[in-house]
Amino acid sequence: MAANCRAVVPRRRDKFGVVMINVHRLARHIRLPASLVVAAGMVAAGSSAASAAQCVSWAGIPPANPSSSDNTFGAVAVRSPCDAWAVGSDRGSGGSFHTLIEHWNGTRWTVMLSSNPGGFNRDSFLAGVAAASSGHAWAVGYYDDGTAGQTLIEAPNNGLWKQVPSANPGGPNQPNVLLAAAATSARNAWAVGYYSKGIGFATLIEHWNGTTWRQVPSPNPSTVNNELLGIAAPSAKDAWAVGQYADSSNKFQTLILHWNGSVWKRVRSPNPAGSGSSHSLTAVAATSSTNAWAVGQFDPGSGFRPLIEHWNGRAWKSVPTPSPGPASVAVLNGVTALSARGAWAVGAYTSLNTNHTLIEHWNGTRWSLAPSPSLGISATLTSVSSSGNTVWAAGYYENGGPDLTLAAHCC
Repeated sequence: MAANCRAVVPRRRDKFGVVMINVHRLARHIRLPASLVVAAGMVAAGSSAASAAQCVSWAGIPPANPSSSDNTFGAVAVRSPCDAWAVGSDRGSGGSFHTLIEHWNGTRWTVMLSSNPGGFNRDSFLAGVAAASSGHAWAVGYYDDGTAGQTLIEAPNNGLWKQVPSANPGGPNQPNVLLAAAATSARNAWAVGYYSKGIGFATLIEHWNGTTWRQVPSPNPSTVNNELLGIAAPSAKDAWAVGQYADSSNKFQTLILHWNGSVWKRVRSPNPAGSGSSHSLTAVAATSSTNAWAVGQFDPGSGFRPLIEHWNGRAWKSVPTPSPGPASVAVLNGVTALSARGAWAVGAYTSLNTNHTLIEHWNGTRWSLAPSPSLGISATLTSVSSSGNTVWAAGYYENGGPDLTLAAHCC
């Protein structure tokens, strides 16, 4: 499904307690195999979805797989039909994971050269990506320096993605990890995650001012665990960060923070199953100061179900969300908003010990399930992004062998 484009020059907690990459969120939060799926080979979402989202059909487009072992995408960012980025990791011959960055130029996905500051024999992961323009993009994650996980931020420079200095408030001996990024211009970008000072985890927000990345103070409602998993920035003075925190019963509850141009403040967010159950928000998207979506999952006592919350300019409210069939587990990992009348969320569900894909669509009135056949034995979409009428989702799949990158295009 090639676009009519001119050539674009592409400018689980592990042993340290660090989340390895976005695709492992499911295993980490709900203790499922990392192979829980979302499909790539998707079909049309229906006429009402197409008219609202300007998306007619989904098609899988094979990205490159540089490693003969595992290759996974954790995040995708779309600028135009001819310009998109996907980031993640691939496993080297020595068994360690290395950064993976690929670029879509309207015709094909191409692997870019990227940095691995921990070296060949240590893990490096990219979990988030954002692009303000062709020449200003950011990939974020973490790497193993031999002692603990350290934040990793890379930017393109003459075709090579190079590490840029970033804050590690936990110090050299404690985990510091970034999981998501957002950018509005060459002088305004955000990265979020969490860090540890030895006991529990605290929210981590870093800001790019055009010159340097610096930590910005952020709220922590829990004295034990606070984590940010997603971020969206509709403007320089308006941004949202979402995640989870542990309450007094050590149950995770939703966490939403807002940037008003001066400070980050916590905003009240729903937990529909109550304080005795677990809730988490993994991604957020916004089109304006009165339209934002956050997605994740919650456990009403019968297994995890999809969770979707909406910001209307005054408050966050839980929105009725379909759950596919007699699913034992169903979660949402990514969301993108095209307008007030169009949004997509991607996730996964399991039923009868079988993995299935999960795609949901907002048509301006309600969320509905979209047809989503699986690819291979199992597959997962970890992220979805859009620009104009172009929508990309990215993740990985396997068919009895190693994990392979996947990308699904909706146009």
